[in-house]
Amino acid sequence: MATKMMSCREVGLRLQSYLDGELDERRMEQIRAHLDVCTDCGIEASVFEQVKADLAAHAPKSDPAALDRLRKFSEEISTYNVD
Repeated sequence: MATKMMSCREVGLRLQSYLDGELDERRMEQIRAHLDVCTDCGIEASVFEQVKADLAAHAPKSDPAALDRLRKFSEEISTYNVD
């Protein structure tokens, strides 16, 4: 049975959780499949990964509350319509 392709909006809402490995395997595969074919979402995922890597390299330790605020902020901005 073929898996339904997720939309960019659906991926955007779950991208941070995907990058953090917080989703079940079915969702992870759906997002992976979308990122394989969608250049825009692939670039967004790459940018988020680079930001996370840069922050990790420069921060002696992470404040869980600050990370939670950053995650919530990124989820909020991913719902904005940019048309």
